[in-house]
Amino acid sequence: MTTKGLHAVLRNLHWLVGKWTSISAEVSYPTMQKVIKFDEVLEFKFMGQPLLTYSSVTTNPQNKGVMHLENGFLRVDEDQCTLAFLTAMNFGLASLEEGYVKGNTVVLASACLGIMKFAKQSILAIHRCYRLNDKGELEYTLLMETPQTPLTLHVEAVYRKECTESADKKISNDDKKITR
Repeated sequence: MTTKGLHAVLRNLHWLVGKWTSISAEVSYPTMQKVIKFDEVLEFKFMGQPLLTYSSVTTNPQNKGVMHLENGFLRVDEDQCTLAFLTAMNFGLASLEEGYVKGNTVVLASACLGIMKFAKQSILAIHRCYRLNDKGELEYTLLMETPQTPLTLHVEAVYRKECTESADKKISNDDKKITR
């Protein structure tokens, strides 16, 4: 995916834009009996506005059944560092998280959580961190707090960025234009 035409306010997030596929991913929590592995595809997409759209689809590696869905928006303040991440999840949680981008790291903490009244579990807080490592992989951690458990690591994953054929051709064609 290309970041050509990326809005100026998103400049510090250029490294995050694209489709990412998990290399390794697991969920655990003190109230869970075992660690659960999962596959995930997440995407941060520029759509011409001063924000990124976000989508995440988590599947079971054995049967490919959908486990978790998230959609939302990542907004950046005019200072190009302050972030607001708005998400809705298929189990009935809506989240507003606020934080910052510094270098190749995004740090977010819940500012407001809304959960449907018939949800199986109440969530009091979430903290997320996305970090681009030296190998060009996206590292992700999510910590969660519930009424029974203090803020604790819940999700840990590493992703590799996908290159679509059409994006590769466009970048390749742009490179040819530059070299002529």
